[in-house]
Amino acid sequence: MNNTPEQRKAGCPPARIRQYNTGKSPTAFQVMQAAIPDTNANILLVQEPALLNGTPPTLDDFHCFPSHKQACWTVTYVRKKAFKSTSVISEPHADFLVVSVTLHSKDHKPPTINIANCYNRLQNRNWRTRDQPTHSLDPLFHEIFALADLVAGDMNKHYPRWEAGRQPSQWAQNLVDICNAANFRLANTPNTPTSYSINNNRPAVLDLTFFNQDHITVRNWHTHLEHKAQDHTPISYQGWPKTGTHQEYKSYNWKNANWTRIAELLPVPEEVKIRDKQDFNHLYHLILRALRIGAPTRRVTKWSRSWWDPNLAEMRRIKNTTFREFRASRTDKHTYN
Repeated sequence: MNNTPEQRKAGCPPARIRQYNTGKSPTAFQVMQAAIPDTNANILLVQEPALLNGTPPTLDDFHCFPSHKQACWTVTYVRKKAFKSTSVISEPHADFLVVSVTLHSKDHKPPTINIANCYNRLQNRNWRTRDQPTHSLDPLFHEIFALADLVAGDMNKHYPRWEAGRQPSQWAQNLVDICNAANFRLANTPNTPTSYSINNNRPAVLDLTFFNQDHITVRNWHTHLEHKAQDHTPISYQGWPKTGTHQEYKSYNWKNANWTRIAELLPVPEEVKIRDKQDFNHLYHLILRALRIGAPTRRVTKWSRSWWDPNLAEMRRIKNTTFREFRASRTDKHTYN
């Protein structure tokens, strides 16, 4: 697929991604390795890799993260020379349930794309306590989505948005709220199974791909049943960063906020009931989503000053105009001062 003019101008290399939960199976890993030429993938996001003496398997022509001997649940492979450099941007989570990397383009120093490879491992089967996280990453979704432009992996969550007719899993609503508040979009084709249980249970959509619409475009998401060796199916897609510029820091422009619109997006106070942590997270991300829609943002740079106002801007304009006249000898120094 050809890059758009905007992408060619930005100099951002496309990310051809292969995503697969190998289920700790060496056979599944070998099948994935053999299929790499079919998609010409330059990034591999592997969950539950087959470890050899506790070490992630190596691949020729690919950098491996983590690369040292470490029992891990996720491994990210980046093809050598596909990008200028690759760096780990996240503190290692316990057992490497999340591996986040930054990919740098060949002709731009700033990062082009941040990818978080996740495996939401089951840690608790106590389904009775509603506010009790049942998976390792449930309380960390907010931090993960704040860090990355693309979040992918085995999320172990059912939700009608991607799997019609299924009851939402515990904390699945929290995951959806975070995506809405952070302007993330689901790349999956709805109702396309990614997991087929070996005991012939109903196929499920557990492997998910989310991307930030402001930073990256993801296309051609599809599964590869012909390469399935375990209960999960390999997934491939392409990602194009929208810009190759430096990271910008933004804040809300409260003066131009549409408070009427924000109030319409928020629930009526009388209807708000916070019974547990999940209800609190739901309300918190509803507020973030309302602010994102109703309040414009302003770009914050190292020259920004919180005390700056229109009067100072007008005084600065007058000073600069008078200085130009003084420099052109159209006024004297006394007038300028």
